Amino acid sequence: MTDRTLVEAIAYKKRIAELEAELEEMTVALAQAWDQLVPFLQDAPTQATSTLDIVPVLESIIAAIDARMGAVYLKQDDEWFTIPSEIVNVRVFYKHFDQLESGQTIHIHNIPAWHGRPTHWMFMPILINGKTVGAIGVGLEEDERQFTALDARVLTRMTERAASQIVAANLVESQAREAQIAREMQIASLIQRSIQPLTVPHLPALELTAHWQPAATVGGDAWGWVMQPSGQLACFILDVAGKGLPAALGAVSLHTALKMALRLGLNPVDALSTVNNEVYEPYTNAGLLATATVITIDPGSGELEHANAGHTPTLARIGNRWSLWNASTPPLGVLPEITPQSEYRLLESGDLLICYSDGFSEIETQHGFWGTHGLLRAIPDQIAGANLAVQEILAAVEHLPNYGAAADDQTIMGLSFL
Repeated sequence: MTDRTLVEAIAYKKRIAELEAELEEMTVALAQAWDQLVPFLQDAPTQATSTLDIVPVLESIIAAIDARMGAVYLKQDDEWFTIPSEIVNVRVFYKHFDQLESGQTIHIHNIPAWHGRPTHWMFMPILINGKTVGAIGVGLEEDERQFTALDARVLTRMTERAASQIVAANLVESQAREAQIAREMQIASLIQRSIQPLTVPHLPALELTAHWQPAATVGGDAWGWVMQPSGQLACFILDVAGKGLPAALGAVSLHTALKMALRLGLNPVDALSTVNNEVYEPYTNAGLLATATVITIDPGSGELEHANAGHTPTLARIGNRWSLWNASTPPLGVLPEITPQSEYRLLESGDLLICYSDGFSEIETQHGFWGTHGLLRAIPDQIAGANLAVQEILAAVEHLPNYGAAADDQTIMGLSFL
């Protein structure tokens, strides 16, 4: 062996010994880091019921790294949690967060704190299914020690725990929201059903019938009738725009208001005008509007008055001729004052009126909306009585090609003079 080879062998042996010593030190450090990390992982909560439950995880990270401050950033809601509260202006971090997508640790220096001393921070991105959803950071004062590789490993491991916490928290919150929506829809459905009449009036010369079918998503359709002090029959149909609990509550209040106005003996025009005055402000504040048609008729003479505020046209067969009685004002709640026009008629035997919600006229067919023409085609020419006419319309709807569940509430009311 030459002298040169001997020298190289000694150098290699020395280098191997150095590497073995470094490896031993790293193994000891890793074991110490794990021993240090495990208690904090055990102390950190394992179940989350909201994103606020991430804060205890942050407290554990601060203690494990022996930091002074901590911060959690949730990207979706642009939400921050800091310990101590509001220790820094978190907005200064945003310009550095374009590096989060890299998945690497971010070091940010010279961040002013509320106590006036500069701080430096180490952030680790929170990854869920490979997507960055936020970041967790710890902070020290600038003149303290620097963050070490061991600190970075601890932050990495506990950020992984925080990611699972966020998944759990989001799932729990999502389930709670879904349950709340389901409860609201159930309440809305019960409210909507409660205001639909269970019976119809039995009068010798009149036939009043109605059909109400709620959609899968609760809306604001309703109908009703009262006997007025004069002995006239008053009936109405209404539709509050929208879905869910707001529409159902709006339908209840409007239904009650119309019944009260008609029980006082008001005619259709005055009833709609009075009710509009009452609902205009609350409807405006709530962003609601409603349509309604009101009819009064003397069962003995057949004298009829009709008024329509923004509702679908009434189908009127008078003397074997069909005509449309259109709305003469915008819907209720649009203008502070309205004065609908009246339709006056003296009904004779065989005359028929059909009022309906847009859940019928706006049924989508292969040729567009079913419309008033579809309803009229569904009624046989010589049909006798409101009940038979309504049944023919319902049967025609069921036989429409590709017709499935109703996309909107469907309410129809028929009135005939016998």
